[in-house]
Amino acid sequence: MIRASTTLITGLLSALTLFSHPVAANKLEAQPAGPTTVVWSRTDFAPFFILEGQYANQGISDQIIRLFSRKISGFNHKPTVMSLKRMLRNAQSANPICHVALLKTPERETFIDYSQPIMQNYGNGIVTTEQGLSKFGLTPDSISQIHLEDYVGRPLTISIHDGRAYEPHINDVISQWKTQPESIFQVKTGLKDHERLVHLLVNGRLDGMIARPEEVEYSKQQFGINAPLFFIPIADTPTLSLGHVGCSKGDWNKPLMAEINRLIAEDPEVRQTINAAYRQWLPEHLRQHYDLIKNLSFSPPDHSR
Repeated sequence: MIRASTTLITGLLSALTLFSHPVAANKLEAQPAGPTTVVWSRTDFAPFFILEGQYANQGISDQIIRLFSRKISGFNHKPTVMSLKRMLRNAQSANPICHVALLKTPERETFIDYSQPIMQNYGNGIVTTEQGLSKFGLTPDSISQIHLEDYVGRPLTISIHDGRAYEPHINDVISQWKTQPESIFQVKTGLKDHERLVHLLVNGRLDGMIARPEEVEYSKQQFGINAPLFFIPIADTPTLSLGHVGCSKGDWNKPLMAEINRLIAEDPEVRQTINAAYRQWLPEHLRQHYDLIKNLSFSPPDHSR
């Protein structure tokens, strides 16, 4: 009986000590939430994101992420390399994630909030050399849009990327003609193939590539090729498209989106950085045109990449 009472008293004293000790009590208090960590996805899509080589981290979107990370407080900014598929999967799961220069599609808008447009960039067209221009009846001083369907039966070789979604009209022409016995379209499948085809293009063994002009110009600079390239717009497709910052939906992104939109509208350093970063990767003959349109209001229609 005495031993039981002693045990009970000892237990009560231990409990009183636990709850009266200031350090132990503090451990039970709820800790304040820290800043939200926002993942900035970096996908393998040069020159928007450049993941390796002599121009690593100098991509268009790479530079914009660094600028936003420096100017936007209240968040932990975490650039992370991943595929676009993984980025979209994280956004669908409502994880705090953003992507710079993401084009709008109706499907993406169901789980992604978009900023105001941050840039306008050229759509897909035919990238070729001065020799290749002549195959389309053009010269460096007379470049104008062409109707792709007018050339499908001619002795031309045009490279396209397997599985890539182009603008709807280009997709329609390709799907109708790429399996024909005398198709002008040559299908490429990967990055190594892309490097080979750029060399074929500048060596006159390929007449053109359907691509964005900055993609092929980046490859030219990356591989140390000096020959100038030219961009031929394709009729019935948008010449320009809009890029946005896209972030997964949720209350977490409201202060971030508000600050991004404010910087886009008010901060001249943001506009200057975006324009210079994009212009760097354009073929020389397009830079003058871009200088004329870069500060115009954003009005061209959106389309998916």
